Amino acid sequence: MTIRYSRSERQQHLDAWQQSGLSKKHYCRLHDLNIATFYYWLKHQQVDATVTVPSAFIPAQRVTPENNDTDTVTLNLPNGCSVRCLPVQLRIVMQALSLC
Repeated sequence: MTIRYSRSERQQHLDAWQQSGLSKKHYCRLHDLNIATFYYWLKHQQVDATVTVPSAFIPAQRVTPENNDTDTVTLNLPNGCSVRCLPVQLRIVMQALSLC
């Protein structure tokens, strides 16, 4: 039997997954969702929206090193990892992280 989800329900699942820190596969198993359907939702959510910062991210901070190197942006993730990149790379990095 195929279950139809409203746009609101799909978005709730995507938001809950981002906040959970779980892999897509594990989240889908826990919520009895088809992984291919979940990827479809994720793809279409990204087409509809510009780069969004998942609510699970800790706010980014801009760091100016003392040795006068290029400014960098550091994203601190909830799992304790951090990602450092140049400000011009931030959009691409955020897109890549949203696919994880």
